[in-house]
Amino acid sequence: VRADGVQVVLLDLRHLEVVKAGPKVHKTSEWNANAFATGAPAGAIGAPLAIGLGDDPRKKGDVVAVRVEFETEAGEDKFGSALQALTKEQTSGKENGLAFTQCQAIHARSLFPCQDTPAVKFTFEATMTVPPPRRVLMAACEVPLSGQEGQSKTEEGKLRYDFVQKVPVPAYLFAFAVGKFESREIGPRTRVWAEPNMVDAAAAEFADTNKFLEAAESLAGPYRWGRYDLLMLPPSFPYGGMENPCLTFVTPTLIAGDGSLAHVVAHEIAHSWTGNLVTNKGWDHFWLNEGWTVFLERKILGQVYGEEILQLHAIAGYEELCEEVSRIGPSHRFTALIPRLEGNDDPDDAFSKVPYEKGFYFLYFLQELVGGPAQFEPFMKDYIQHFALSTVDSCQFKAYFEQYFKSDPKVATVEWDKWFHQPGMPPCENLYDHTLAEAARALASEWHSADPLGVGNEEFHPSFSDIQGWSVHQLIVFLDRLLALRAMQPLHNSMVKKLGEAYKFFESGNSEIKSRFLRLGVFAGNTQCYEGAVDMLKAQGRMKFLRPLYRALNQGDSQARELAKTTFQENKSRYHPIAAKMVGADLGLS
Repeated sequence: VRADGVQVVLLDLRHLEVVKAGPKVHKTSEWNANAFATGAPAGAIGAPLAIGLGDDPRKKGDVVAVRVEFETEAGEDKFGSALQALTKEQTSGKENGLAFTQCQAIHARSLFPCQDTPAVKFTFEATMTVPPPRRVLMAACEVPLSGQEGQSKTEEGKLRYDFVQKVPVPAYLFAFAVGKFESREIGPRTRVWAEPNMVDAAAAEFADTNKFLEAAESLAGPYRWGRYDLLMLPPSFPYGGMENPCLTFVTPTLIAGDGSLAHVVAHEIAHSWTGNLVTNKGWDHFWLNEGWTVFLERKILGQVYGEEILQLHAIAGYEELCEEVSRIGPSHRFTALIPRLEGNDDPDDAFSKVPYEKGFYFLYFLQELVGGPAQFEPFMKDYIQHFALSTVDSCQFKAYFEQYFKSDPKVATVEWDKWFHQPGMPPCENLYDHTLAEAARALASEWHSADPLGVGNEEFHPSFSDIQGWSVHQLIVFLDRLLALRAMQPLHNSMVKKLGEAYKFFESGNSEIKSRFLRLGVFAGNTQCYEGAVDMLKAQGRMKFLRPLYRALNQGDSQARELAKTTFQENKSRYHPIAAKMVGADLGLS
């Protein structure tokens, strides 16, 4: 209890039926099972659960135990929005069913009654039993029952797994998965888990994980979570990665065969400090999780692969920010760094690249303002260690920054109100090293100039030598720039055909490249790209690719619009509930 006079505990719940709830009777071993009431549900927010603590108000420092027995609701929402259960046909191996959770932002309340806010952190112990050959993995440390990790005893033919999380976490970081998983060791404290048919490919793709982890420790301080494991989930997982403590969830769309998309793992590793250890106090301040994490991610990549790679990622991120602000609307509150969530707003509705890339942009601005990495990196480490295990809001960040750099007069020039509250693009421009991006942008301009009116150009003859030796991220900068240049006037269909054939984009196995090329083709009315887009929408459920591809189809001709709607209706049951909701809203179907 944190204050005198407390008589009620309030918890969040959604799609749950409370059977019994109440406190432990003072100085006895008995429980009051009927000391509760639930309020009226309010959309995504759900309903409050009030548990009475008795007539005598509790004092600050008291320890109160409550017990809640509950069941999931029957019907279509019986699993709630946090849990996706897949049939064996929906898995990669096609042999056993599988289930996994995704609690961010406010979906933990559909798993169990809890204080479902990032402002509240807790430790926990958990036990789960499952039928073999499935096993349980959790965002916590497994507790061995017989002196060896992975061994579990059988209860009524089921396997029991026990876990403990000793580092306080908010409810959105509670996570587990159940399935037939195998693992491969890829470092002294890291292993990769996946379905048996995918585990070797996953281990090869994420071979640099330990390098990322060591680089992060040098930048941010000791890793406090024990193990850092990865779980590759089936294609319906709605995100690139989810930073669940001890067990990052990742999507198979990261498998490119060359490790080129493994930077997502650097991002999730960075969350072990920025987000998990130091957590945004509310979803209005989400940039403190994601902006800081993108910043630390790129610091890690710069340390492992070189400063030019950091700069290239920063440039690519700025292109994404420009596109996102244009899509949402430069005056929309969701493009502000602090977006002012109101009333019963669902934080998922505000989800975009803005807190990631605008947050990074602001931190990079502050870094350059105070003299560069040599001055800012020590501040970053001190900030993380100062607020470790706690929560923080933007005002606290501002105060700590100003105090740390109080002797620097340039700090007084920061227009905090504009950075925090003004919607649209950032109020000033950062200067990046464009060495690796220059060729990509020049090639995009060449393509743009070759077909300015969208009527084609028979005299334009591209070849693969144009991009020979380029990295994946140079190709991403090229495609993002070309998408931006053709926002008002799509390329002609014949130009898309040349683009796909000359640069082998039609057969690309890289999801980042393929999705961008397909959007260019869909905007141009290329039917081969229509087919490719539908194939990609059927093959995976990552929102980063689902939403832009569906939006592109829905902005096209009647054939494309019909494809968007029929493809979504046929596949929405395969998508995670969060993804299905967001895509449905994009298409005007929910």
